[in-house]
Amino acid sequence: MVKNDRLTLGRPLVKNLMKRVAKHLTKKTAGTVTAMGVVMVMAVTAHAGKITMRVGDIENVANLGAVALDRFSGQIKAKSNGTIIVRAFHASQMGSANKQLQLVKSGTLQAFRGSISWLAQFDTGFSLLDFPFTLTSESQAKIVANSAPLKMLNDKLADRHGIRFVTAGWTRLPRQVMVNRPVTGVADLENVKLRVPEVYAYIESFKALGASPTPVAFGETYLALKQGVVDGAENHVESLYNMKWFEVAKHLVITDHSYDITGFIVNDKWWKGLADDQRTLIIDTFNDVDAWFVRENKTLQQKYIDLMVKEGGVQVHTVDKAGFISRVVPDAMTAAEKAGEWEVGLWDDIQAMLR
Repeated sequence: MVKNDRLTLGRPLVKNLMKRVAKHLTKKTAGTVTAMGVVMVMAVTAHAGKITMRVGDIENVANLGAVALDRFSGQIKAKSNGTIIVRAFHASQMGSANKQLQLVKSGTLQAFRGSISWLAQFDTGFSLLDFPFTLTSESQAKIVANSAPLKMLNDKLADRHGIRFVTAGWTRLPRQVMVNRPVTGVADLENVKLRVPEVYAYIESFKALGASPTPVAFGETYLALKQGVVDGAENHVESLYNMKWFEVAKHLVITDHSYDITGFIVNDKWWKGLADDQRTLIIDTFNDVDAWFVRENKTLQQKYIDLMVKEGGVQVHTVDKAGFISRVVPDAMTAAEKAGEWEVGLWDDIQAMLR
């Protein structure tokens, strides 16, 4: 019978065929033919192209990124007539971002949905995607993610580590700082123990601001804040609210220091093993959801600020961003390049695209 323009064989048909043939064969030969029939069914099933895509995620299920992943799962199932099934593991069920990337590398997960800058653990050139205080808009982040320099880094990543990012979008709200004391200028961050992701760019940029950046796993940050292990944290307001960090740190500092572009980071061998139409469908569906994501995202910044003020008595501080930027650019960037964190000229190439 023909289904979805592909030839498939039902198990009853194969079973009956094997029985009829076996009547005319010895017991030993019949067993061989039956085994061949099982292999035939397996081969036809594989040809039908049904795949399961296990995707890890660190975001809270209420965050727009997690909602977008669930939306993607539903759309891809419908568009593929059920031949592509996405199983999403939200809220760090599969471990920290770094742990999940190792699982993608090993093939335990097919993909991780998260910030592309997490790839800096393999090549710090990826940190240029959201090096704090260097990009000033969502559109700039997308330009960099889709640029020739990033394609070069991506191909090198696949060759050396067997993973690559294949989509870029679902850009989160700009990231802010939340601490347990008022901050009206860069001097107020001096020696503040600030939770940051374990990413080179965040550690070095907040060092340049005089803070004491302290990597803590995303899911452990609330307890670290409550116990005084850190004095504050940085993230987009959606996570600051949904992870309840505002309950233990009452001062929100509007810095807009990073535009966190996310995507699917996949096992390269698994990705190359897909049919061309499957890869195209995954990318096109991601982009379809991105258009929805952009519309939904526009209203979230003020919504979550208002909620934190109302529910937690949070105080909001505006600062002179130029004072923060000047402490990072160009000194921190120049120091990173001299230290060999990325190829000489890469930062200049990216800046040239944004002028």
